Order: sequence, then structure tokens, then C-alpha cells
Amino acid sequence: MTRAIAQTYNVANDYRAHITATILGLCAFMAVLYGMNIYRTVFATIALQKTETEVASLSSTVGGLDAEYLSISRSATPDNLKEYGLSQGKVSAFISSPASLGRVALSLHEL
Repeated sequence: MTRAIAQTYNVANDYRAHITATILGLCAFMAVLYGMNIYRTVFATIALQKTETEVASLSSTVGGLDAEYLSISRSATPDNLKEYGLSQGKVSAFISSPASLGRVALSLHEL
């Protein structure tokens, strides 16, 4: 038993520098990976904040345009539209649906 322990000690002692270098190399590699992941996380967070700012800005702009559209659509009357050369359309022909449509016509589906 003592011979096995001594032999294990001798092998470990011979390769101590390689073992230490391997462990330090793995630690350095993991540190680089950790740094890269932190960088990617910070970059993604900054991009997300910029996107949220742009979305808020566009939402505000759309809200303003929507309010402007509603105010303009309320002021649009047939008399106002005549000033721009528009006139009310006239129905020239009316196509009635046959009575054979039955349930489809009652459920308001178009054919």
C-alpha cells in the first residue's frame, strides 16, 4: 500500500507543473468566456434600452397623428369636401341577392 502511495506521489510530483499550467489555462479560458458573456449582456441591455426609447418615441408620434386624424375626420363634411373638388357618390345600380341564398344571406356572409 505504501508503495502505491509513493508511486502516486512520484507521478503527481513529476507532472505538477503540467497540472498547474492546465488548471491555470482553464481558469484563464473561463475568465475570458465570462468577460465575453458580460460584454454581450451589457451590449444587449443597451440595445434593448435604445429600442424601448425608440418604441416610446414612435408610440408618441403615432398618438399625435391619430389625434390629428380624428380632428380632421370630424371636420370633414360634404360641404368642406366640395372645396377640394370631391362630391358625394351616386349609386347607379343596385344588385339584389336572390332568395335562394338562405342561411348564408342570413348570417351576413358575402359570396
